[in-house]
Amino acid sequence: MNDFSRLFLNEDWKALPGAPRIYLSAFGKHPGWNDHLDDIGLATNSLIDARRILYGGIASQIESAAWEKAGSEKVASGFDHILHWSRMGETLTGLMWSSKDGKGRSLYPMITLAHCVGESFDWTINKALPVLEETAVKCRQTVLAGDVVTMVRSAQQSLRANASGALGAPAPTAGFEAWCSYFSREQTELRRVLHHIRGNLAAFAPGRLEWCESEKKARSASVRLPQIPGMKPLESLNAWLSFFGTQIDPAVPMLGIVPTDQNWIDLIVGEPAASDFFILRALLSAVPLLTDIPYQLDAGMQAGFDPIFDQLRQGRMPAKSCFNGEPVEVAREASLVWLSRFRPSDKAGFFSRLLRHG
Repeated sequence: MNDFSRLFLNEDWKALPGAPRIYLSAFGKHPGWNDHLDDIGLATNSLIDARRILYGGIASQIESAAWEKAGSEKVASGFDHILHWSRMGETLTGLMWSSKDGKGRSLYPMITLAHCVGESFDWTINKALPVLEETAVKCRQTVLAGDVVTMVRSAQQSLRANASGALGAPAPTAGFEAWCSYFSREQTELRRVLHHIRGNLAAFAPGRLEWCESEKKARSASVRLPQIPGMKPLESLNAWLSFFGTQIDPAVPMLGIVPTDQNWIDLIVGEPAASDFFILRALLSAVPLLTDIPYQLDAGMQAGFDPIFDQLRQGRMPAKSCFNGEPVEVAREASLVWLSRFRPSDKAGFFSRLLRHG
């Protein structure tokens, strides 16, 4: 089992009760630097890992010319995305946009990510995202590195000043009612998703550790899902993340990626592989919606999904996983216990050392 599986978005907060619960970082390309900007605010292990995974995945696509080979008819011209990485009470939320360095090179984007602990999804979209969006606008308007550093630090102070101070994030419900109503009617679409989950995500089923058994790298899976008509894009994202969280093990990290000028959501389950990031610029002609794939649906398996649709008709997310029928709350409690085993509360881990030394 590798460090990502054990420690990502599983920081040792109890060992530092007085430490801030919000950290804002920035990395990538900006005209203030002649190459990749000096990373700003990478103050937690999770932010460091996120930078390595995101930037490494983008670099892999660029160096292999994957987007170029796919052709302009299958690939978007640049980056403009909202990112939301979640794992049981901790999140990384940020923005990614097309940018360039001081020499005019524009293959890589600029990215801001806020590591937040104990904040609700409503707080994230209503309080955090507006601050991040304002910071992105200001970053685009300056060519000075010093301005960018000041802006990111100021935005971090603003986020901390407006934090709720909650010790545990309440269950996110934004978009649930509309999402449940939609799939109560459009059952074929969700049955295709459930068919895919049962057939391709068994390694992530509740209580199973197949996804993270390797010491080198955990497994991943990516899917493309529709934004629901009439719902805000981030409400669709929250509903999809919440739905997948009822079906797979709640301890598995999930990265949601929302392109701001498209009508889909990409979801990466587990530890993203470099190849997963092809989706960042892939259009529907290259990566179709999962709900549009014409699976041959097995009647016996589909009958087992009927209780899920009974829950949806009542405006509620599924209470049990399609894999084993285990109640979601039981899986969540087990996942909390499992994650707590790996928090280095009795050790001077990197996060603790960093804050204790300034």
